[in-house]
Amino acid sequence: MLTHFLLALVLATTSAAEHHNSEVPAASQKLLAFAIETQQSHAHFAAVWPGFWSENTPFITYSLDGQAVLFTTEEPIAGYEQLADNYYYYAERLPNLTDSSFHIQYSLPNDKNATAIRLSDDKAAHADHRETLLHEAFHGYQRDAFADRGRNEFLDPNFLDETSHRAMLALQFALAQQAHSSRDLEDIRAWLSVRVALNEVIAPEIADYLGDIERTEGTAHWVGIRSSFAEDYRNSMDDFFENFAPHFETTHAVRTSAYITGALFIDLVNDYSAENTDWRQTIEQGATPFELAVQTFAISTEDALGNINEILSQANFSEYMTRAQTSQTEVITLADIEASHPYRLDITINLPMTDGDIELPMFFSGGDKGFHQLAVNLIFLPHAETFQLTLGNIAIDVRNAPVLADIRSALANEVTMSIWSQSPMTTMEDLRKMQDLEIRFGQSIIQSPAGWKLDPTSTNEHLQIAL
Repeated sequence: MLTHFLLALVLATTSAAEHHNSEVPAASQKLLAFAIETQQSHAHFAAVWPGFWSENTPFITYSLDGQAVLFTTEEPIAGYEQLADNYYYYAERLPNLTDSSFHIQYSLPNDKNATAIRLSDDKAAHADHRETLLHEAFHGYQRDAFADRGRNEFLDPNFLDETSHRAMLALQFALAQQAHSSRDLEDIRAWLSVRVALNEVIAPEIADYLGDIERTEGTAHWVGIRSSFAEDYRNSMDDFFENFAPHFETTHAVRTSAYITGALFIDLVNDYSAENTDWRQTIEQGATPFELAVQTFAISTEDALGNINEILSQANFSEYMTRAQTSQTEVITLADIEASHPYRLDITINLPMTDGDIELPMFFSGGDKGFHQLAVNLIFLPHAETFQLTLGNIAIDVRNAPVLADIRSALANEVTMSIWSQSPMTTMEDLRKMQDLEIRFGQSIIQSPAGWKLDPTSTNEHLQIAL
């Protein structure tokens, strides 16, 4: 059993960790143990999606305070203390490694990259941390191995104004949960038939968006849980289905649901495909998990549309319509923020270009309120848990505040971040006294060396700064 296999690896590596205990700083022992356990499971990770992970795949685990352990078989970052072969400890925070929960493709010497994961003090959460590490590392793999479908993964929120669309999304999610629980072919075909109807007739724009997110996030979710939880990974899928509230008033809800429906499509295809079918390559070449599942289970558009009325009747679709009409979640809009937060700070940043590529090292976590794409490359976070951008000596670190990230002009080397507050973040008078910019408010801080500019049209209520 894979579960026992992973446990055996933990036991087998204990002596290695203990061997270094007398030499290793206390702060690094937990990080080293996690790194050893993770690296020693490389063969299992590699089997989940061949080509994604190997025994030489580098990664970083770090603490909230900034200590880090890097595993790499190649040249490490300078400033290390070597703990064991290929394991390197850093007592000080690595450059640009903020306290966010993870980093994708963190730069290493010689044009190599590593995924980094922040480890909490709760050892019981380490399997979840490993799942996040592998999920995010798979996104790094996707950037190189997945063909670009030429789509922007954007859904106009107006499509969710239609009650029948929200009801159909709730129904397909319920049918997905039933298909997951039963693994019965009739349940699987019913779910796929509803998805075909959604795709062909009811709301193709929503179906396209679901398919795109299922291809990126659904595959990463499946790889993460299958790798980290081994034979128990379906318990993680159970938890997702049971804890997700199927209200679809926001694109964030649609996006989040696609993590598990995409993972389920992959899981079913993996179970039912012929052994000689390289379905992973088909996904990498551009197919969505939904398209692959329709092919695997031979669902024709004609049959799906012919059966849809019977499926809707058996599922009591009228009840889904009633719930969609009467149950409303509290959606915070940009207008709500503007009405309740009288102070606004706009920061416009000129982006550097390296070897023809524009650098935008931005990280955010939406927290409980999530995030919404108001337009392509216009991201609204009603209550950002974390929003960070580090660019040379420029540092933007916003905590627990509304943020609007406008990256629509990124190709023109310019982005604008808008931040709102219910109390003044700073004043015109204080800004005029600064040479180096430093704005502190709540738990947030914005810093930039001299050279920044205050727009002459600024007011204390609406400050506009260019960095």
